[in-house]
Amino acid sequence: MRLLLPLVILVAACGGAVGSPGPSAPLPPEARGALEQIYVDGHAYTLQADLYRDLMPGPAPTPKRGVGGTIFLTPDRESDPPAGMRADKAWLVNGSEVWETVPQPLQTFAVDRQHHLSLSVRDGPTWDAGAKVDVVLQFSTSSGTYFIQHRGAQVIGAL
Repeated sequence: MRLLLPLVILVAACGGAVGSPGPSAPLPPEARGALEQIYVDGHAYTLQADLYRDLMPGPAPTPKRGVGGTIFLTPDRESDPPAGMRADKAWLVNGSEVWETVPQPLQTFAVDRQHHLSLSVRDGPTWDAGAKVDVVLQFSTSSGTYFIQHRGAQVIGAL
């Protein structure tokens, strides 16, 4: 009993078990069926996702930082993006848990002909480093709205 109390205090001080705040929104049917490569306005697109979990402790009472990262919509060849291209929503899916967010454009100082969309997501769920996450992106051009996904992006632990 004497050793149990310090263990309970230690676990509580570290924040207990790492988990997710739960689903933020259901995954729409169109997003559920998203392909890993799509053809839009004369380009074949793929999605690249680099996800991390900030594990660096902060001063108390700093809340745990969730999953964040960058998402790139990459065309089959370098070119200018189609007219009116913009990111609408992104979903990170870990098993039955779904987190919806509006990705923010990364600041670039030059036109990026290699990645037609370069986006940032942050403050996501507190999923464990090592988790395999599916990333779904909804984006639009002047010709319509599209869904694409990247399956099995690994969340790395960043210190």
